[in-house]
Amino acid sequence: KTLAFAVMRCARVAQRGKCCRSLSSSTPGFLEMRTDRVKPECMRTYVAAYEKGCSMRKQLFPGWLGTWESEAGCSMYNVHSLYQWADYADRVETRDCADDNSMWYLHRPELRQAIVDTTTTMMVEATDALASCGLPGYAGFARSEGTLPARLPGEPFVLPVAYELRTYQLHLGYETVPKFLELFTAGLRDKLANDDTGASQLVTLLYTDSGRLNTVIELWRHENIQRSQDSRRASRKAPAWRKAVNEIANLAISFDTQFIRPIPSSPWQ
Repeated sequence: KTLAFAVMRCARVAQRGKCCRSLSSSTPGFLEMRTDRVKPECMRTYVAAYEKGCSMRKQLFPGWLGTWESEAGCSMYNVHSLYQWADYADRVETRDCADDNSMWYLHRPELRQAIVDTTTTMMVEATDALASCGLPGYAGFARSEGTLPARLPGEPFVLPVAYELRTYQLHLGYETVPKFLELFTAGLRDKLANDDTGASQLVTLLYTDSGRLNTVIELWRHENIQRSQDSRRASRKAPAWRKAVNEIANLAISFDTQFIRPIPSSPWQ
């Protein structure tokens, strides 16, 4: 590949990235969840190497939304990253452009030596379902793009922001996910109306397009992990939400919830 070709392709990716960031919530596209399973003894090394490459990652991958470490309720030493793509051509072209950049590989050996394996899942946002509840989805997510300042000696400890992944594995079938969304949105309106804590925000609601099919994920941002419990207790006062949960149970094979914490360089904090 010639240098001129690589530069031209990177320019096209940069322009596509600008379009990608300005997409409305109704524009077609998808999100990719990448999960690295890290060797326990290499976790600090992995995060340090990830931080070193964050500037290059933001430059080469304009659709990088966030990266989180496992915190509670899950297999530990997992790192989840979320990317936004306009389409599969965008994904292939962006990754090819990164492959042409020697600086991108500067810290890759440290990362690869720390990883046991990587899984990737392509997901579509249930934008219409969120809009019916007055939520903008990930395109309108009001997030902090800056890292949190370090706590100075003598300052009181403040619990950090926590995100929560709530994952439903549903029975197979074409009608299962639409039925889930119908039940979920009917209950969610009541849940949001009854939660007066202000502690939690539903960032997005996703279902799989490639990967383990009929998987649905809620991604929540909480003021902190303790405040998430206040929000959870408030939601139990919502009768329509409780009814929806009971009915969703008939569609589900399994359900799990885990708390995750953004790494310092994560765009979403």
